[in-house]
Amino acid sequence: MKLKTCNAILGLAIILALFLHTGTMIVSLVTGWYNLFYCKLFAHIAAGLLIAHVLISLCVFFFSAQPGGFRYPRHNLSTVLQRFTALLMLVLIHFHLRAYAHMATGEVLTQSQALFTAALEGIFILSVFIHIAVSLVKALVTLGLAGSFESAGKLEKAVWVFCAIWAAAALYGVLGFFL
Repeated sequence: MKLKTCNAILGLAIILALFLHTGTMIVSLVTGWYNLFYCKLFAHIAAGLLIAHVLISLCVFFFSAQPGGFRYPRHNLSTVLQRFTALLMLVLIHFHLRAYAHMATGEVLTQSQALFTAALEGIFILSVFIHIAVSLVKALVTLGLAGSFESAGKLEKAVWVFCAIWAAAALYGVLGFFL
């Protein structure tokens, strides 16, 4: 199996796990129902798949033959956005993993801690859903599941709308929780 195909399959599995994780967290943050088992289960599945996805992505990026080398002006905007959000997520994942740790310990955040955490969580959530919106159709094209160029364009618009709605719900939950 080619690396890009394997990475596309991993990406789709991560997206499924992330939607399950964020759905569980949105319900938890909005309603106050918190089930540690489900919240962490989907997060751990996504994290395990994510490690493999990052490693394969690095191999594809550095070792695949690309005409013109690594000059970004030759790449289209969606590729630049995909790579930028990937780097942003890698930087912010540490903060995301610790954002809700105070719930388990009973610690109360100060107002400045809550604002800082909410801001970082907002940036992280936006980067995740922008990355998904850019990457999902690319993965389907790689796997030969997107159909024609025209249908891929329509699907891409639908994915952006869905990701925007899902991100708005996640942001609502986070902001309501921290502020």
